[in-house]
Amino acid sequence: MGGPVFGAPTNNTFDDYFRCYPISMMPEHNRKDNTNYGGKIFLPQSALHKLSMLNVRYPMLFKIDCSASGKSTHSGVLEFTAEEGRCYLPQWMLNTIEAEPGTLVNIKTADLPQGSFVKLEPQSVDFLDISDPKAVLENALRFFTTLTVNDIVELNYNDHIYKIKILEVKPDMDGSHGICVIETDLETDFAPPVGYVEPDYKAMQREAQSKITSNKPNPKATASLNGEGSM
Repeated sequence: MGGPVFGAPTNNTFDDYFRCYPISMMPEHNRKDNTNYGGKIFLPQSALHKLSMLNVRYPMLFKIDCSASGKSTHSGVLEFTAEEGRCYLPQWMLNTIEAEPGTLVNIKTADLPQGSFVKLEPQSVDFLDISDPKAVLENALRFFTTLTVNDIVELNYNDHIYKIKILEVKPDMDGSHGICVIETDLETDFAPPVGYVEPDYKAMQREAQSKITSNKPNPKATASLNGEGSM
């Protein structure tokens, strides 16, 4: 038997179109701190009304399709405070679906399995400067409901933005390439960061050996200093 599926509607599917905008363009009184570095979107009140009539399960999960680019991703929803006809997405999500502000996107409920594994690829070597990247990642994932293969998400840590690509998720059911990360024990694995060069340990060993050899005392010079070999 398979694991539980989250976000599946019991009867119908929510399916609607909205003009998408970055969270940075949201009216200030509705904007939430740090929501640009997470995986949840803002929808209008009318969407909540439709969803309540469909009796969907929680957490509510969505697939976001941009027909203009042919790209898609998944998300959760944070609040229903967007203006009618609009939805607000984190900037990384707009980048993922290659949508400009005002682009029309299709948003519908999604059925995603509860995730058990994700493989991540930091997009720069400065990610290695974090003393405990696993703990930082676990904290950042609290702001995500879903993870989708090929998404490049953004994390904000110590006022530095880190980009992380989702390389692989398990289970990958029905070719959705997405998982739900709520209430799950998620195993994480890291690929080497983009631009990382594995140290040449053999060359380092040769260099170290060369330094040791050059620092060894010369027996003849030592003998001369001690007066040996003189008439």
